[in-house]
Amino acid sequence: MAIKLMAASRRRPGLTRAEYQRYIEFYHGTIARQERFKINTYVQNHVIDGAFGVLADANHQQVANRDAVVELGFDNFRDMMETLEPAVPSAASQDGKFFADECTNIIVMAEEEEVAVPNPVPSFNPGLGIVKGVGGMKVLQYIMRDDSMFLEDYLMHWRKAHAFAMENAPYAKEQLRRCVMNKRCRINDNDGAARAHFKMVDPPVYDLVVSHWFDTIEQVGAFRQYFEAMQAYPTTFANWSKSFYLYTRQVVIIRDTPQDA
Repeated sequence: MAIKLMAASRRRPGLTRAEYQRYIEFYHGTIARQERFKINTYVQNHVIDGAFGVLADANHQQVANRDAVVELGFDNFRDMMETLEPAVPSAASQDGKFFADECTNIIVMAEEEEVAVPNPVPSFNPGLGIVKGVGGMKVLQYIMRDDSMFLEDYLMHWRKAHAFAMENAPYAKEQLRRCVMNKRCRINDNDGAARAHFKMVDPPVYDLVVSHWFDTIEQVGAFRQYFEAMQAYPTTFANWSKSFYLYTRQVVIIRDTPQDA
């Protein structure tokens, strides 16, 4: 079973966002290419903007601010564990303290599920996306499950809420190029190796991270319409005060490259 490991981090004290993003792309990314282990794909999502909670909240109900989300893809769980727990500690695991506030890292071990969209490929889209027709901007939406919901019901209601939002947010429906559910795996409960690698302390649990692709930063504003429509869905399935979303640009570190690259 293919599996993805997503890690959302914020920069360590003293760094600007630009310094942090430059470090993880050019230095940390180079380390990952040099000691690839069993990584199939490695994509960094550099945060441009984002929102935490909802406008009705007087205060943040979580540790706010994220500066990047990395996505590591593996063929199976064993490959992921061998990468996280090598015989000799990896340089990547030792490097985090130089750029990240490690104790606040958030990880999700996830399976992908593609969600069909009405307009996946625009009629004219030269060079806007890393993959043709995907779009150049990605929104990562971390949705906290409401305490009253069983996981299966939560996922069912997300699908219904997504369909509801698409019908009530016509601009978003027109502009959304791709949508992927990243569903938290049950094996996420066996995350000791990931905790040791990423050094987080008591991270919040997110059962779903949804990736939304748009063409440009101008079109990504359509997500606000979609988000407000989703909040209007009549059944409470999510804790929106502890949810957040990030506007990001993708930086590919490893994808379909040979092991010795």
